[in-house]
Amino acid sequence: MAKRDYYVVLGVAPTSSPDDIKKAYRTLSKKYHPDANPDNKEEADRKMKELIEAYNVLNDKDKRREYDAQPQFKVRRFAKSSARTKVSKNAKAAEEEQPKSMAEASPVLRWLKKLFNKSAGGPSATQVDPKQADVHFTLGLSMSESGSFLEQAEREFKLALKFDPGHKEACYDMALVQYKLGNFEDAKASLQRCLGIDPNDPGAKLLLNLLG
Repeated sequence: MAKRDYYVVLGVAPTSSPDDIKKAYRTLSKKYHPDANPDNKEEADRKMKELIEAYNVLNDKDKRREYDAQPQFKVRRFAKSSARTKVSKNAKAAEEEQPKSMAEASPVLRWLKKLFNKSAGGPSATQVDPKQADVHFTLGLSMSESGSFLEQAEREFKLALKFDPGHKEACYDMALVQYKLGNFEDAKASLQRCLGIDPNDPGAKLLLNLLG
């Protein structure tokens, strides 16, 4: 069984600053130190070992970068199990041409929003529109590249799922964005939804185990 995610152990978002990580470690180490838990030293020892391991990785810039680079923490860029076999040509082209910064990306985002606005209103309970799902999926991908736009990315992935409830990649990416925001319970619920779409999704299983 996979160990718990280090950010979950410390109770901090993956976007947290080094100072936030140090503060969380100091607070939790005082709470779970064996000397402060004489009636439950075995559990306190286990907690402290877990805290120390997490802190030793996240407090080291290189180790933290390596930890964050694991495949389960990467967004999924192409749809594989939704209502179509690949991302629509327009949305895929926009994604491939996506600039690095949000400022540079704004023309692309405006174009995608314009494309979406051609469709009046939102999806009904029974409507499935893979093309509109792709537009929101691509917007979510663009926004997820910046820590400043994670909440907007989450909203776009939710819209993608409204237009295509079987969009496994949008579901996983939504969970990942929620995880990065430190909304671990929301992330777990989204991963459960991913497994409802595909019970054999290895990435969703692994990340769900990490979140504990």
